[in-house]
Amino acid sequence: MENLKGKNLVSCFDVVNQTWKEVGLMSDRLTAMLSKEIVENKLRIADDEVSDEDDLAEFFKDYSNVKIGLAKCIPVKTRGARKPDLYFGFQISLAGNLIDFHGNEDPIVYMIRFSHEFGFGHWYFKFPLAKDEDDLDFNVENEVVLRWKNDGSIAYGVKLLSLKNEHDLLDLCVKPLMSLHNGNSTKSIFGDDPEQPFVRFPDKSKLIA
Repeated sequence: MENLKGKNLVSCFDVVNQTWKEVGLMSDRLTAMLSKEIVENKLRIADDEVSDEDDLAEFFKDYSNVKIGLAKCIPVKTRGARKPDLYFGFQISLAGNLIDFHGNEDPIVYMIRFSHEFGFGHWYFKFPLAKDEDDLDFNVENEVVLRWKNDGSIAYGVKLLSLKNEHDLLDLCVKPLMSLHNGNSTKSIFGDDPEQPFVRFPDKSKLIA
């Protein structure tokens, strides 16, 4: 550690601590806003299956125990369903293999609507996607949306540092996800040339190991 300065090391931990404070507040607010929007779209949240605990990820195969991700999964019942058949939510990804794909250097908030439960104990966004572990039957639409062919699961990414306030959470995270759920096209939501706040994915082949 001869090249490290004490004040620089302390500052690094201060930044990490402050980042996680803000991530926690963002997660709480985004969960509340998304839950409200889900109900307003006449879907039923399975409240008894929503965990109050934060689902956290650490650096892969690392001994520091530094947290790099937070996931929230909201089980939903569509009309007539007796048990959850959709899962809405998000994955806040700060570093490591949670954001490591070609052309990306930003922390990401993945907005998700899946037909199965997701989270760090189930399935989550990590790169590269593995042929023997992940469902690779998806397309990249308009460089922004990942859409799985077999069940219509969808996801897209927002650059974390683009989210400055509640207005951004609503307009960049909640509204586009629900618009995709309601069947609106990717181009009608994000345009022909998606704006800077949205993550642009490379060709599918570059996302897979």
